Order: sequence, then structure tokens, then C-alpha cells
Amino acid sequence: MLSSLEMTFSSAPFPPAPDDVVAEIERPFSLYQPALQLVPVVVDVPHAGRRYPRGFVDSARLPLRSLRRSEDAFVDRLFAQSVALGAPLLVAEFPRAYLDVNREPYELDPRMFEGRLPPFANTRSMRVAGGLGTIPRIVGDAQEIYFGRIPIQEGLARIDELYRPYHAGLRSLVQRTHASFGTCILVDAHSMPSAGLDRDGLAKSDIILGDRFGTSAAGYIIDIAEQAFTRLGFSVTRNRPYAGGFITEHYGAPAAGVHALQIEVNRALYMSETTLEPHAGFGAIEQAISSAMAECFASWSGWLDDWREAAE
Repeated sequence: MLSSLEMTFSSAPFPPAPDDVVAEIERPFSLYQPALQLVPVVVDVPHAGRRYPRGFVDSARLPLRSLRRSEDAFVDRLFAQSVALGAPLLVAEFPRAYLDVNREPYELDPRMFEGRLPPFANTRSMRVAGGLGTIPRIVGDAQEIYFGRIPIQEGLARIDELYRPYHAGLRSLVQRTHASFGTCILVDAHSMPSAGLDRDGLAKSDIILGDRFGTSAAGYIIDIAEQAFTRLGFSVTRNRPYAGGFITEHYGAPAAGVHALQIEVNRALYMSETTLEPHAGFGAIEQAISSAMAECFASWSGWLDDWREAAE
């Protein structure tokens, strides 16, 4: 399945105009592959999808710009150089407001749907209670997406047609990397609103690294990442207020040689959060993230080589 979706970055306008983002979802994800995978790293971008189906936009109670508030805009571009550095990059094509793959497959809010939910649905998670389940109910500051309930079959179709293929693709990449290198480091790339405070009442840092408080990755993984970003002048925080979501928790299994690290980039560094367009600093941040990833990839690979030699 993966080989059929290997491609280079498209020449779509940057930033995309509204006419470009209102479009049917042609595939669940795009996979950008190096000619040869050189490092035991997979990068995934689950929330930068910007293809909003016309029916979804027309039936929403919010304008398109409001729907796009939950989008991790342009994070795929920020991490694009990961491919040149030897790591595959998986990017969701659909928007987070439509379906969120950083949730369990069936975190569903019964208040949203007409019809009976599957008996195995998780209806009581904190994310569901907050309106941010697999099919989100809100965007931004608790703005309701829908006028009323939607058919449960519509929600289940999104899960079958988009959620399941995305995770099948990601799981295949992780397994293939682990088989080739004996380990895999999954970098789950996101961006965060600049507004608001962290749980200690402080302004958000430039970069927040999440490893589920040390449970989704070995300590050296986050240590190296923090050092790389700090050396470039970024302020860096660990796990607060973002420790990692379903992807980090689900795929991270350090004892089995699979490490998952979430990276959140402060949007104010590279874009206007009002116009949803990149600002003049975008190029510098893009280059800085590329430099940080280059250092991380080299250091992670070197640490693993040293560890293997010591174990022999």
C-alpha cells in the first residue's frame, strides 16, 4: 500500500487560497519517501491536512477560516527536509476539524450523532467531554462546528475511509523501520496556538517536547531533541501542557525498541494566527527545524550504534 503513495511534494500554492482548501479528499495521506531510508526515524504530521470537503464546509455553522483554527497549518512544510535527511514523512490530507487521528479510533460523543453508537465506543474520555473526540464537536475557543446532530454512519465512514488507512500506513512505516534498523523513532509533528499559558501559568515556550512523561521514549531521545532546539536559541519545555496524544502513547513502546516523541512548534514563530498565512519569519524557522532534525537524526543514530556495540 505504501509504495503506491510515494511522491514528491506537490506544487500547490503556498499558502493555499480558500479555493484550494475546499476540495474533496482524494486520499487519506501523502507519503514522502527518501530514495533510501538512512535513519531509524519516521516523521508523521497528523493535523496539517487542508482539504475541506465542500459538503462539510457548506453544512458547518462556522466559516472556513474558523474551521481552520484547529489546523496545524504548514507543519508539513516545516518538517519537509526530514525526507532529504533520510526519513519518510507521512502527512494526513484531511483536516483535524473533520477527523482527528490523534485520538482512539472511536472516541465519540453521543451528543453529536443521530443513531446508535457502536457498543465499544469510548464516550467518557476527557477529550470527548471537551468536544475533541475522533470526530471533533468544536474548534478554537469552544466554537461548535455543527448546527445539530450528524448521522452516526457518516462519522463511522470517516473512520473507515480515513482514520484506519492513516494508521495502517503509519504502522507499516514503523514496523518496516524497526525491521530494517532494529529500532524506530517516531517524530509526531504538530503546532500549537501561541495564546494561553502552560499548566505552571507561564507563557508557552517556542517548542514543547512530549514523551508522555518518559513512558513513550527512552530518555536520550528527548534529551537530544531538547539540546538541539536549545542550541538554536529556542525556548523548550517538556510535556507541559502537551505530553503527547494517542499517537505518542499508542506507538511508543521503548522496551520493544519503538520510541515516540511529539514536537509542538509555537505558531507565532512562523505564521499569522489571524490570517492563517506564513509571515516573514517562516523561512528562518523552516531552516532551524531542518537543522534541529539533522542534529537529532545524527545523534539518535550515533547513540544507537554505540549502544549496539556496547551490547555485543
